[in-house]
Amino acid sequence: MIDFKICLVSFGILMGLNSSIQAQQQQQQQQRAVLPSVLAIPAEIDPIKVMVEDQAEQLIGALDCEKAANPQDMNKLVRKNLKLDGYAIPSLDMQLISSIEQDNYTVHSLIFQSLPGLYVPASLYVPKGNGPFPAILNSHGHWPPGRRSEIVQRTAHMLASNGYVCLCIDAMGSGERGREHEHEYHGANLGSALLDLGTPLMGIQLLENSRAIDLLCSLPEVDPERIGATGASGGGNQTMWLAAMDPRIKAAVPVVSVGTFRAYIMNSNCVCELHPNGLLHFEEGQLLQTMAPKAIKIISALEDGNAAFNAHQMLKSFRIAKEAFARQGVPERIDYELFDEPHSYTTEMNISMINWFDGAFGATREKGLQLDNVLLLDTNELAVLKHGVKQELILSIPDFISREFSRTESRIATSTLDKMDYKKQLRALLYTGGTDSLLRVQTLESQQGWQRVMLETSMRQLIPLLISPPLTDSNTLHVYFPSMGKQQVAMQEIEALRNKGEGVVIIDLFGLGERSSTTADKIDGALPRFHTLSRSLLWMGRSMMGIWASEIGLINAYLQQEYKSSKQTLVADRETAIAALISNVLNPSEQELLLRELPISYLPGATGALDRYNMAIHIPGILHWGDIPMLLALNEQRVMIDGLYQLDGKPCEIANKEQLKNKVQHYKKQLKNQGTLIIN
Repeated sequence: MIDFKICLVSFGILMGLNSSIQAQQQQQQQQRAVLPSVLAIPAEIDPIKVMVEDQAEQLIGALDCEKAANPQDMNKLVRKNLKLDGYAIPSLDMQLISSIEQDNYTVHSLIFQSLPGLYVPASLYVPKGNGPFPAILNSHGHWPPGRRSEIVQRTAHMLASNGYVCLCIDAMGSGERGREHEHEYHGANLGSALLDLGTPLMGIQLLENSRAIDLLCSLPEVDPERIGATGASGGGNQTMWLAAMDPRIKAAVPVVSVGTFRAYIMNSNCVCELHPNGLLHFEEGQLLQTMAPKAIKIISALEDGNAAFNAHQMLKSFRIAKEAFARQGVPERIDYELFDEPHSYTTEMNISMINWFDGAFGATREKGLQLDNVLLLDTNELAVLKHGVKQELILSIPDFISREFSRTESRIATSTLDKMDYKKQLRALLYTGGTDSLLRVQTLESQQGWQRVMLETSMRQLIPLLISPPLTDSNTLHVYFPSMGKQQVAMQEIEALRNKGEGVVIIDLFGLGERSSTTADKIDGALPRFHTLSRSLLWMGRSMMGIWASEIGLINAYLQQEYKSSKQTLVADRETAIAALISNVLNPSEQELLLRELPISYLPGATGALDRYNMAIHIPGILHWGDIPMLLALNEQRVMIDGLYQLDGKPCEIANKEQLKNKVQHYKKQLKNQGTLIIN
C-alpha cells in the first residue's frame, strides 16, 4: 500500500513537472512567434531548393556534353579552379619507419613529403618475389581510421597477395593527420577551412595523390608503366580526379563514387568532393571522357543510399564517356559493373577490381587469384607516430593553414596596400555568378503594428522585411539581419527600441527564417547548418556570403532611399556580421555597424569543436586575401563589436582584442582609410 502511494505521489510530481515544462516551452514558443510572417510560403514547397536546382539545370543545359572534352583544356581548367599551381614541389624525402612481414608480402610504414614541410603517413604493401610489379594507389574514403581502416587494409592485402605493390596514404585531415593526430571527419568546417585558404580539400588531395605516384615511380620494385588507382566513396572520388589529371595513371577503378555533378546539388556529399565553379564548365561524363584511352572500370552499388552515386546517375556519365572511348577506337577500355550491395567496397568488388587491372596490365595467373583470409593488422602497428615519428612533422589542417597564412601576413606587411585593388579582389572572390538587383517592391497588409514588405530581385528572390518606422526623422532606424532568422531575435530589445520611438527593420536573408530550405536542413543532419546549401552554391560559382552581402547592399539602398533623413545602424551577428562587413566595404554607406559574436579570424582552432559558426561563413581564398582584420580595415564607418570569438567558439581574451585593434589600425594607415573600431 505504501509503495502504491509513493507511486501515486511520484506520478503526480512527474505530471506536475511535465505540465510546468510544457508551459515553459509554450511560453518560449509564443515569445519566439510574436513576429508576423511576410512570405507565408508552405515549407514543403521549399522555394530555395527549387531555385538552386533550377539554376543547376540551366548551367547543365548550357554545357555541350556531347562535344568531346579536350584533355589539355580540362587539365588547365581544373588546375585553375582548384588553385593547384601555387605550391613548390619539394623532394620526396621518404623515410621508412617500420616493416611487418606477411606470408607473401611486406607492409612498410613510412612518411614522405608532399608539399614543402608537409609529411604524409603511408602504408606500402610490397609483394615478395622478383619485380618490378604493377602498382596501385589505394585511396581511403570516410571510414576511420583512414588508410588503416578495415576496407583499405583488405583491399591492400588482396592486391599485394596477387602481385601488386599497393600504396595507401592518409588524406589531409584524416587518420594520423587529424587534429591531435586522431582520426576525425575531415569535411564540414574543418575541410572547408582549406577552401578559405584558397586550395580546397579536393585540390590538396589531388596534389598529394600525384606526389604518391611520384613515390611509386621512384621505387625499384615498381614498373612505372603499369600504375593504377582505386578507392571507394571519397577514395573513389580521389581516384577519378587523379586518373583524369595524371598521365602516369594507366588504369583506374573508382568504386561507389561515380554519378553526376548535377546530382551533388542539394544532396549529401563531403567537401572533399567539392569542385568550386565546376558546374560552370563541365559535367562528370566529360571529365571521364578525358581519361581515354586509359582502362577505366566503374563499380556501383544498387543499394547505395547516396543519391549522387546511384546507378542511374552513374549511367548518365558512363554513356557520355563511352562515346569518347569509341571515337578513339577503344570502347572496351571503359566499363561498369553493378553489385547488389550497399555503399561499400566488398570482397566481390575487390575481385572485380583485380581482374580489371590484370586485363589492363597483361597479368596472367596459372593458379588464379589468391583469396585467402585477410589478416588485419593492428592499427597501432601501422601508425607511424607510434614508431618515433615527430608529431610536428605530421601537420593537421589547422596547422597547415596557420603556417601558410603566416606567409600571407608577411606578404601584406611588406606590400603597398591599395584600397581599390583590395576591394576589386574581394568582389572577384564573392561574385563569380554576378550580383543581385532590385526589380520590384510590394507592400502587404500590416500586422501587429509591423509593415510587411517584399523585395523582388533579379535573381528571382523574394526578400521579406518587417518594418516599424521611426516616429521622427531624428530617431535611428535599426536594421537587423539575424543569423538564426527573425523569429530568434531578442524581442525585449526590439520592443525597447520601439517604445523609445526608434525604427526597427528585421530581415530574413537567403536561407534564413522564412527563406530556409527544409530539404537542405534535413540533409545537413548533425553537420553544421548550410553544409548542403553552401556546398551546392559553390559548385555553381556562388557563395552564401556573396549572396548575403549582395542582399544586404540591395536592402540598405532601398532603406536609405525610403528613410533618407534617419540615421541608420545595421545590426548583425555571427555569420551575417561578416556579410554586413563585406557589404559595407563594397557598397559604402553612412550606416554604423553593430556586430555581435564576430569571429576574429577565419583561422580554425587546433582543438575543440568547429560548429559554432555554420557553413555559410566560407569564402574561397579569403585567408589568402587578408582575413577579418582586412575587412574591418577597409570599412569606412564606425564599427562596434559586441563579442569577439575564435572560430572554435572560444571568447577572445583582452590581448586578442588589442592585437586585432593594432592590426586593423596598421592596415588602415597603409590603406589611407578612415573609420572607428570599438570592441566591447
